Amino acid sequence: MDPSYIRILIIDDQPIVRNGIKTMLEKGDFTDINFSITEANTSAEAKYMLRADDYDLIMIDYELSDINGATLCRQILSDYPQLRVLTLSSANSAENAQEMLKAGARGYVLKTIDAKSLVHAITTIAKGGLFFTEHLANALIEKCILGKNLINIGKEHPGVAKLSKREKEIVGMICDQLTNDQIAKELFLSKRTIDNHRQNILNKLGMVNTAGLVRFAVEHGLVNRA
Repeated sequence: MDPSYIRILIIDDQPIVRNGIKTMLEKGDFTDINFSITEANTSAEAKYMLRADDYDLIMIDYELSDINGATLCRQILSDYPQLRVLTLSSANSAENAQEMLKAGARGYVLKTIDAKSLVHAITTIAKGGLFFTEHLANALIEKCILGKNLINIGKEHPGVAKLSKREKEIVGMICDQLTNDQIAKELFLSKRTIDNHRQNILNKLGMVNTAGLVRFAVEHGLVNRA
């Protein structure tokens, strides 16, 4: 692959997205890099274009109307294993990013990405690297190293937003196995106040006991635990 000339096929069923990316890349002032952009609206159209021409990199929309992005990624890489795939998505989902990674994609970025970051993603993948939006990359690392549940990473439970700063602090102390008496002494509050805080926390999160609260806190990033 010539790093100064990158041929890209964009597969997205939204013309405004395809045109926006095409204009961004072909009209942008990027030092020593030129892009040739071809567009496909459907998976069938994309497969026809792949048979007719050569490409260095494919950008696949995760939420295509006629096929799942991961499924299409597998199909394309089965026939063209040398191609590199970058996922485009409006879904801020670590679970989707993991699915695309397993399908063979080398990156996952949101459609709100700016031109400079998109070019960096493309060139990184073109050189054989990986590029995932930072917080999704961190989520994937946490999954691999800490075994965290990706279903909940990147998705804030509505109850979490209801917690006050003090309540989140108390959640952390509960997870550290402090009793209500100990928490009260640490925060210079009465035990009764802590009792009330604990019950309010359980109510807001829909939990019935401390064990459920601790599990919820770990899965939703309220504490840093494996």
